[in-house]
Amino acid sequence: SPPKINVPFESACEMFREFFCAPCLTALWAWGGFVVVVGYAFFLASVKAQLNNFYERFYDLLQKGGDVDPPSGEYDDTYAEYRAQVQSELQSFVLIVLPLVSATPACKWARSAWAFLWRTALMRAYLEAWDTQREPIEGASQRLHEDTQRFCNALQGCLGAMLDATFTLIVFAPILVDLSHTIHPPNWLRPLEAGWLLTVAYIAASVGLSGAMIAGKQLVDLEVNNQRVEASLRKDLVVLETAPNTLFGDPPVDIDASPRSSRGFRDRGACASPLLFFSLTLKRLATNYHALFRNFAALNLWLTAFDQIMVLLPYVIAGPLLFADDPAERITLGTLVKLSNSFHKVFGSLSIVAENWSLVNEFRSVVRRLREFEARLFAPPPLPNDGGGGGRQRESCRRLVS
Repeated sequence: SPPKINVPFESACEMFREFFCAPCLTALWAWGGFVVVVGYAFFLASVKAQLNNFYERFYDLLQKGGDVDPPSGEYDDTYAEYRAQVQSELQSFVLIVLPLVSATPACKWARSAWAFLWRTALMRAYLEAWDTQREPIEGASQRLHEDTQRFCNALQGCLGAMLDATFTLIVFAPILVDLSHTIHPPNWLRPLEAGWLLTVAYIAASVGLSGAMIAGKQLVDLEVNNQRVEASLRKDLVVLETAPNTLFGDPPVDIDASPRSSRGFRDRGACASPLLFFSLTLKRLATNYHALFRNFAALNLWLTAFDQIMVLLPYVIAGPLLFADDPAERITLGTLVKLSNSFHKVFGSLSIVAENWSLVNEFRSVVRRLREFEARLFAPPPLPNDGGGGGRQRESCRRLVS
């Protein structure tokens, strides 16, 4: 694989500085959009907390109704009261989710527009710094067009997920600590004492992240190498369509004139078939993609298996307490549901990196490519030299026939 380019800190910050430190109007959109994204994440976490309290009340109500004896004349009023309470709780559910239903489309539109403005700001900065007199940068067109798009799309996903996880953790961690005081831990967890549920969530998330990092440790390098091959393939295909002689060379005037013209004939004859010319690139592409598929398969196997274990963990820990012999340790169905929901929210927030490891690696790979691009784009012009030699395509053709 190509050697990594050392990127200065200034270049690493360029993709952020060009948006947030831009002229007044662009910077206003940048910071205003960031406030909207953060505010929506906080609003979403608060709605989750309200729904968590609703689930506790609602399931306790259902359990209470199930404990009533079969209906008879003396229980008619009791059932009517329970029906009224159920209707009231369902109305409260509607009032909780109605603002969410109204705000989510608008906030997601604002986030998408914000990311698009970031992309256009990057493209303007890169085009302004583009020097047509200098040697072309490898995959420059792809980095300017496709990588800026991938950067903004991945940024939307990563930033939204991280903010959502952060505010969810802030809201639900105290709930899990309170439940740790009211729910007695199993014997094998008693050494953890206060805050034992939060500790279990931290340990489980650490195990999940460690497994994801091991299973997907090569994904960033594979993604970067794959994008290099994709850029080379797309560039050659465009040249094949617009200027095929650039790939295959011009036919010689006289085959017997010199060894050079004979070599030119051999070059053209060997590479006259597009399939033959692209065979090496297609082989590299297949190798890269199959390596990606293997790594993604290992990562998805780990994440899927671990997720299913985590679904059962709260019920394994606290489920038996529904039928505890000691009334002081017994819990209600609503408490169990609240525990399960809170645990999953905290665990999901702590393991957000593991759960989105493929997205994180895609973001890291595109950031690395843009940083390499910026390091060369904004670098001082090199000293003049008299280089020369054939183009990359003709050279690859000569390697193929040699």
